Amino acid sequence: MCSPCIMAEVDRVIADRRRFLKTAAGSCAAVAGIGSASVASTAVLDPASAQRPPTSFTRTVDLTHTLRPDFPAWFAEGQVIMGRTAPASLTEVDEFVIDAETPFALKKVSYWEHVGTHVDAANHCSAGGKSVDEIPADELVAPLVVIDMRKEAADDPLAQVTPEHVRRWEAAHGPLPPRCFVAMNSGWAEKAGDPKAFFCADESDGGGASRQPAFHPDTARMLLEDREVVGIGVDTLSFDNSRSNGLDVHLIWLPENRWGVENLNDLSKVPEAGATIVVGAPKFKGGTGGPARVLALL
Repeated sequence: MCSPCIMAEVDRVIADRRRFLKTAAGSCAAVAGIGSASVASTAVLDPASAQRPPTSFTRTVDLTHTLRPDFPAWFAEGQVIMGRTAPASLTEVDEFVIDAETPFALKKVSYWEHVGTHVDAANHCSAGGKSVDEIPADELVAPLVVIDMRKEAADDPLAQVTPEHVRRWEAAHGPLPPRCFVAMNSGWAEKAGDPKAFFCADESDGGGASRQPAFHPDTARMLLEDREVVGIGVDTLSFDNSRSNGLDVHLIWLPENRWGVENLNDLSKVPEAGATIVVGAPKFKGGTGGPARVLALL
């Protein structure tokens, strides 16, 4: 199809859409009563909906970092790992343009599943665990619990969220809400633009190991066994740090078909209690995770 023909087709579709919206707007008032009755009936028939309190909000906070080629990751671009050269966190592989007059752009990008603000699915650490596309949708909208440990993290880059942090939160706000999402706010997200500060390498032992706050393994067990928690989140690279062997929390939490989000952003802009988190998890067949758009509703 020639470019003028394509443009004419685009104009026609837009015009048809506008006519449809205008007609639909005029019809909405007439069916409003019927629509309200239908929604009410559905809510009664759906036990999950009936048990969940209504959610209203007036403000949205984006908890997502913008993924960019130089976003801090466990490996740097060009680094050789097990005989393979690591790419950037985000790479534009190709861009397809039909011609200058066609109003469509199409880019092909490449990234690892576990870079930027991203989901860890159960199969990230468990071969038989649920993949990211199998995370139930009703788990991806949850009461948000924020554990504020910025002061401790400022003094100790290996600080961990302990069971005592959870108990202190509950003393202030009441029991953890059923089916909630528990996030650590260490203030580390503010360092994401400065890789040296973000990795906070330990130069004392000559190895330069990264130091970042994380969850304590006992907290993962507590949230798994004694509380009703669907997901956990951190504003750092990992749920674990070197005080828990770099793997313990992952291996406690994920194999139980739980999931979490790493590299959250702007948790300081939301309250410790009362917000709702919405995790736009990717839906890749068999995926072990992937970059996500994460929002807090206040």
